Amino acid sequence: MAAAIGVFAAVALVLGSIWLVVRNDGNGGTAPPVAGAPATPDPSVSPGPAPGESPGAAPGTVPATMTVKVYFHRGSADDPTKVVAVRRSVPRSPKVATAALTQLLAGPTRAERDAGYWSVFTAATAGKLRSVRIKDAVGYADFRDLRPVMPTAGSSAGTAAFLAELDTTFKQFGTVRRTVYSLNGDVSAFYEWLQLSPPESTMPTLAEAQRVARAWLAQVAGMRSVTVQGSQWRSDFIATVDVRSMIGENRSVPGPRSRVVLGKAGTSFSVLGVTTDTIVVDRPADAITPSDLAVVTSPLTISGRALAFEGTVNVRVVQIRNGAVRRLGSGYVTGGGDVLRPFTGEIAFATPSTDTGWVLASELSAYNGAVTKVTAVRVAFKPLAGGGG
Repeated sequence: MAAAIGVFAAVALVLGSIWLVVRNDGNGGTAPPVAGAPATPDPSVSPGPAPGESPGAAPGTVPATMTVKVYFHRGSADDPTKVVAVRRSVPRSPKVATAALTQLLAGPTRAERDAGYWSVFTAATAGKLRSVRIKDAVGYADFRDLRPVMPTAGSSAGTAAFLAELDTTFKQFGTVRRTVYSLNGDVSAFYEWLQLSPPESTMPTLAEAQRVARAWLAQVAGMRSVTVQGSQWRSDFIATVDVRSMIGENRSVPGPRSRVVLGKAGTSFSVLGVTTDTIVVDRPADAITPSDLAVVTSPLTISGRALAFEGTVNVRVVQIRNGAVRRLGSGYVTGGGDVLRPFTGEIAFATPSTDTGWVLASELSAYNGAVTKVTAVRVAFKPLAGGGG
């Protein structure tokens, strides 16, 4: 009988130790290992000694540092939703999610920038994280007011790049499926800043994103025959839809890819921009916040790089008012017919009756003149104080 009691007590002690190791701290991390208990891998900590740790540390001791992953952009800025992992060695803490977001807000180091990494976060945003908590698979992060130090974290490419880095870094933890952000505790202020709707229980589906993308391409860009190649949530508020125009005698051949970037707006989406790999528009610059849209006047100067049939890129300036699309001006510029080559030119356009519009750079089919691919940049026709319509 005494032997049985001893065995039961030993099992209880082992199970109790394991519970202590794997319990969640409510912040995306786990408690430090307890001496003598089996180690549980931390999803954000690399196996083995992290940089700065001694590889010869005594067994059973708690390392002084840990490795966390943050996600920055690297190289080309053509796809603002594409991010890559960077590892950082930081003082060990059970609050791994807090450590990762803190490192993210500090932006890339000089060595990382020299290696081609870039970010919407800089030294000006370091220390702006106020709190992090995780509850019911939702990650909450509150920041000091970022607006004065992040003039490029708004709509279109700016919004997509900002949320790609933030969401990917936060969602690397299995305990975080959705995210909610705030400025000084104000959730609405954060999403109003980005011209997005605050999180809702009813999320629009990717099927809705595809519907909006197809309708916008047909009505605004003139791409009326497209096939959807794929769609994806890039964050809780940004989705992308990849399409290819159908060309050829029977519209049976898929053409080049265009990617539509959409922002969640209530239970639907709004188009933030469109890109294609072989028409890159550098000027006018892509949107930041609506008040920072590039202001254009007639004649519009457009420049960038392109690979198109006979090097010809068709350019249109359009406005949208009450659902009606009006062409204000059009012309063409010449890029490359065999490789990407620079282009520049001027396009005159009529006086608009709206505050904002679009500049569309597209390639036309040699077979029937239909639009085969497009890059679309939203612009302002006059300075906007409080955002565009």
